[in-house]
Amino acid sequence: MKKLIFLFTLVVSSLAFGQEEVPYDALGAWYNLDGEVLIISRKAEKIVFVRKNATKILATGEITMDNGDMHINRYDTTDAYRLGLFIGNETMVITRPNSIRAWLWTRIQ
Repeated sequence: MKKLIFLFTLVVSSLAFGQEEVPYDALGAWYNLDGEVLIISRKAEKIVFVRKNATKILATGEITMDNGDMHINRYDTTDAYRLGLFIGNETMVITRPNSIRAWLWTRIQ
């Protein structure tokens, strides 16, 4: 019985540590110099985002982590891609899809 409980505990803990979490520091509202706002939040067990400017929503979707990169699954299109990520104290840098450029986001909330 002890061996069965130990084996079950080992399997469950390996599943929990095998998944990367979106960094807690990424959650919140961010602003960039293009006049866009990025809101990253929890919705049930998912991490979701909305990127918008003053007049319209530009992108919505879900974020997961994979090998240190953000994996984006968009809801508003059928796109899915990976983005590099760096989070500082008050700034976040996210590479743009299919580009050598990046967004520089400043925390507003």
